[in-house]
Formats: sequence, C-alpha cells, structure tokens
Amino acid sequence: MAPLPLFLPNTPMTNNDLQQASTWTRNYRNQNPNGIKGHCLSNETLQGILSQPACVGVRAYYGLDDAGQSQLVLVGYDANDNDILPTPSATELQRLDAKGQMQELPSEELPISLAIHVPPCPPCCSIENPLNS
Repeated sequence: MAPLPLFLPNTPMTNNDLQQASTWTRNYRNQNPNGIKGHCLSNETLQGILSQPACVGVRAYYGLDDAGQSQLVLVGYDANDNDILPTPSATELQRLDAKGQMQELPSEELPISLAIHVPPCPPCCSIENPLNS
C-alpha cells in the first residue's frame, strides 16, 4: 500500500486528490448503501477541541451507538500522539457521591475536550458532488 500524502496548509487540492477521495467514498457507499455517508463537524466543536493546551490535532474514533449506527468520537491529541482527556479537578473530586462515583457536572462547567454528538450525513449532507454521489 502506498503511503498517504501529508496535507500541507495552503496547498490546493489536485484533481488526483479529488479523484482518489471520490473513489474511496464511492467504495464505502457501495459497501454500505444505507449507511451514514459522513459527519458534519462544526467550527465551534473543532476549535473547542483544538484550543486545549498542548493540543496539536484532532483524532476521530469510529463507534457504534446503541441502535447500531456509525458514530464519530472526536478527541484532541498532544505532540506525543496521546489523547487529551479530562482529568478530575479538585472541584470535581468534591462532587463524588456516597458510592465514590463522579456526579455529572453541568456541561457549562467543562471545556470541550471530547465530541460525541457529531451530526451524521444524512441528514447533514452537501448537495451532490464527487464525494457523496
């Protein structure tokens, strides 16, 4: 298998890149005709993950929800390729219940470090183009 090309910022996509991407997405759709085609990642979600201290990129894990639908789990990673996951702060440690289980914190108290509700396509889809039709 040939190595994947590196993405270089401000480098325009070539016709070969688009043709390869189109082939890969078509292969996937052919094997998964009723499956999710992709996911929509908002600027707010990506910036929330990327703005974490020491974050150098976003990793996407594949998952299946309880209904068997494909889902993405997004997490930032550091320069050592380690996922950046929340660690309990002193305030969070004070919120342990009687069984020693962490009580759920209101979402406004936690910075974005993990994204699990990434809208799928469909319904969050583009008009027909070489990547999705």
